[in-house]
Amino acid sequence: MHLLVTGGCGFVMSHVMRQWVERGADYRVTSVDVFAADCALRAFLEPYAGQIHLLEGSVTERSLWEGELGHLEPDYFIHGAAMTPNRNGSEKSQARTVVEVNIQGVLNALEWARNCKSLKRMLHVSTGSIYGDDGPDGALPEDGFEMRSPDSLYPITKRAGELLALRYRELFELPLAVCRLSSIYGPMDRWTPGRDFQCAPNLIVQHALQGKAIRVCGAQGVEDWLHVADAARGMLALIDSKNAEPAVFNIAYGEAVSIRELIELVASRVAGTRWQETSAPLVDLIGHPDKRRGAWGAYDNSRLRALGWSPTPLPEALASYIDWLREAAGDIDRD
Repeated sequence: MHLLVTGGCGFVMSHVMRQWVERGADYRVTSVDVFAADCALRAFLEPYAGQIHLLEGSVTERSLWEGELGHLEPDYFIHGAAMTPNRNGSEKSQARTVVEVNIQGVLNALEWARNCKSLKRMLHVSTGSIYGDDGPDGALPEDGFEMRSPDSLYPITKRAGELLALRYRELFELPLAVCRLSSIYGPMDRWTPGRDFQCAPNLIVQHALQGKAIRVCGAQGVEDWLHVADAARGMLALIDSKNAEPAVFNIAYGEAVSIRELIELVASRVAGTRWQETSAPLVDLIGHPDKRRGAWGAYDNSRLRALGWSPTPLPEALASYIDWLREAAGDIDRD
């Protein structure tokens, strides 16, 4: 069974590739990424190197899709390549690249997919960042709460990519689904040219292991945090699904967890964990206690659960991440 992925050298997609080839010796992956594999990725995939082909190239280049990829006949395709800029940093310096990758890259992938005769299922990877700040009292469903006027390039381009994918699905009867990821953490979260921010669990654990105090502004701020291995399992569950409907799925833990709760869970596993409530600018983490709905709160994951998927309990998942970072030591450092 052959899977094509884009963005395979990144955080989440590296887990998708590894979980796919762990299924058996006859499972293969071709990955397309503009960035070369770093030492961390090579070590992560090394046990399965014979089943994984890493192809270097940009999803924005039509010549790649019409050339080497034009000869591929994969069974499945997950389009995960994306630029995830820091709103207060790389969004401005990389604006053109963000738009090209997140929109032109999607268009190229869809054009390739509609002409691929062997394709059984395609998954377009999107984000919960397309949701607004408002939502229901309970978990956020997939329908009805998308931002009407996104205010930064990441949600603008990711929502545009979703709409392209869903329209191609209808026009060309593509066997396609869209997934929206909540806030993801876990092994292989590291700086890459396409991901230049540090998520809260990574920062908290790194500081705790290094004996640094964690300075927090807004410790009651919440997000829906999901372990990356669970996210990858969810994506493969959607690839495996034979259901044509629904088209859009949240991949999320399903509960909102505060920064304070994350720190307390880490402190239960890492002796000497220290933190203090402070104010900007002398701060490591900023939470938004006033934002508890929409993209910030819990996501409804019932559609994915209906396929037999469920997330690992947060204490167990976070403990495994702490153990992994202990073993990794300085090999993967976001600081």
